[in-house]
Amino acid sequence: MNLNNIESLKWFQVIVGEIKAELIKLNESGYNVIPALESEKKDLEEKQEGWLLSLSRRDLSHTLRSVLEQKIEEATQASQQIEYKIERLVAKQTIQDQLIDPKQIVERLKNLDEVLQSGNASLVHMELAQHIDKIVCSPDKRVCLRACRLGALTEALPHLTDALDTQLTCSEAEMNDVKVKPRRRARLKTEYDSTREDLESLAYWVSDPNRFEGLDDRWFEEIEFQVPTETSWYQIHASDVFHRRQEAELPYAKLADEFGVTPPTARAAIEYYLDTHPEAKDNVKLQCGGKRPPKFDLSKIGPEARPLWESGWSKLKLAGEFGCSPPTIDKALEWSYAQDGLSMPTKAELQKAISVKARKLLDEGNSLEEISDVIDCSDVTARRYLKMSFEVEGKAMPDLRRKSSGT
Repeated sequence: MNLNNIESLKWFQVIVGEIKAELIKLNESGYNVIPALESEKKDLEEKQEGWLLSLSRRDLSHTLRSVLEQKIEEATQASQQIEYKIERLVAKQTIQDQLIDPKQIVERLKNLDEVLQSGNASLVHMELAQHIDKIVCSPDKRVCLRACRLGALTEALPHLTDALDTQLTCSEAEMNDVKVKPRRRARLKTEYDSTREDLESLAYWVSDPNRFEGLDDRWFEEIEFQVPTETSWYQIHASDVFHRRQEAELPYAKLADEFGVTPPTARAAIEYYLDTHPEAKDNVKLQCGGKRPPKFDLSKIGPEARPLWESGWSKLKLAGEFGCSPPTIDKALEWSYAQDGLSMPTKAELQKAISVKARKLLDEGNSLEEISDVIDCSDVTARRYLKMSFEVEGKAMPDLRRKSSGT
């Protein structure tokens, strides 16, 4: 839109004509009462002249003189008020022409354009508050924006609502007990632009939630729109993922690799496509869980793993020895003990049995090194088992260095 040619635009001519007609309509009654006000003023002036002549009499009583002086004072004040009303009504005609000055409107619109590009949040708020009355958001994601058509002519608002002042005041007085008044918003800071003298008063005006109160509904436009629902990746690419799966018979993991997403996202895309296309069918049937691990013969592992387990080997070490998982070792040991009608010992029971065996070897005259070789552990571990056996008897373990083969 070329703002320099705004006067030739149809919408501008329409709104200017509406504003002129409204101002004339609101102020027409005022213009009609000017002759009556002038007549009333002239009548007061004639009365004042008569009262002044009466005051010039020397034989006038003091009481009557005081009454006449009071009447002259009241008539003077009334005459001044009438004169002020006449001047105000006459001035309104001049103000009307100034309010709808096309140059002023162009400057306002240019300023709005510059402010929106400035990135200054406070200044943008003040400018938009002149054009937007309120924004109502509903839980169903409907948004209603109520815009004022007179945003570039805020000075015209008082003149378009003057005729409603008395009516509004009375209405508010009657509903004072039930009407909830919106809270005035905090005033925005204006220190960022000291070149504009109107910012301080403008900041005060836009903080009033009732700044457009009294203005007729025809000066507003309501724009309603629906907030779009956020669309996820799997919804956007559902068709591509589905048809690629049908074409190459790919599992979700490979689909995810091709599209650069996770397998759950690829699955969500397929499920979304099937939900939105009831006639479609996923014809790809793949084995779930991938390749099955090899099955181990517990009867072969159990007899070999059991003596090692009883000698102190951990299940993790046994799993590495037999090339299987610790749970498989656990099952093999349970199977081996079950063949003898025994339950698999706990770790504490196993350690106690090893300590008894180590103590027996010690009592038979074996050295620490020999004991560690028999139970297949380190010297430190063998010493720990021997210590357990002495603690059960409540004795202190002797110095075993004399029992070693090197002494």
